[in-house]
Amino acid sequence: MKKNLFSFVFCSCLAIYSFGQVAPSTRTKTAPPTTNVSDGSKENVFPSSGFIGIGTLTPSAPMEIKRGAGNTTKKNVLIKLSNEWASAGQNEPSIMFSNGNVTDPKNISYWMIGARVSGDNTLKTPQTFKISYKSPTDATEKDFFSVDSYEGRVRIGDVQTQFDGYKLYVEQGILTEKVKVAVKDSKDWYDNVFAPDYQLLSIQKLEKFIQENKHLPDVPTTEEVMTNGLDLGKMNATLLKKVEELTLYIIEMKKESDEMKARIKALETKQ
Repeated sequence: MKKNLFSFVFCSCLAIYSFGQVAPSTRTKTAPPTTNVSDGSKENVFPSSGFIGIGTLTPSAPMEIKRGAGNTTKKNVLIKLSNEWASAGQNEPSIMFSNGNVTDPKNISYWMIGARVSGDNTLKTPQTFKISYKSPTDATEKDFFSVDSYEGRVRIGDVQTQFDGYKLYVEQGILTEKVKVAVKDSKDWYDNVFAPDYQLLSIQKLEKFIQENKHLPDVPTTEEVMTNGLDLGKMNATLLKKVEELTLYIIEMKKESDEMKARIKALETKQ
């Protein structure tokens, strides 16, 4: 009897132990729920739905990146786009703003903001930050705005920039309500024309110069303007100089006229 009871207890214990070893493998494991609550160490939140926060646990937009001020004398880099350098390429890490049409390539339009970050030993182009656009009717995207690494030249539109000494290159033209040209040196303006020691060309010499050169002294020729363009500041200063010289000629002619009238009047009195 005792032997049978001992066998029953032993078999029961063995069955319970075996069930305990097998049961966990047949149960479904569930991941703990995602929470946005900070535990004191987290600084990012990537929920399965809702807003993504990097550097903040309370993002206020679909994606918000936030960083402490840190050393305010240095750049506070929040996003970095980079490609590996290639000597013969034009690697351009970029951001695209697209209409999202992927069903018909002819209907795709987008804006691109990017930067050429690699050297180019083929086209010899400098590294460049640019904004480009492609409409549905364009075969390729068009560069509308760029700033290159060579002297920081700014280009708007499709225009050549291979001219040193300038910072802004604009296609077609500029429409503005006001243009102000700064003069670096007082010598670039011509108030000295009215100085007592100014050497004004005589009318005879001026006439001879015009006959030989077909333009006024100091005024660029048509060929020079077509080749080099027109410096607005210098041209306005030159025109001012010509107006001031013309004023002196008129004053001189007025004096000669008055003197002639006085002589004529004196002769008429003697008669």
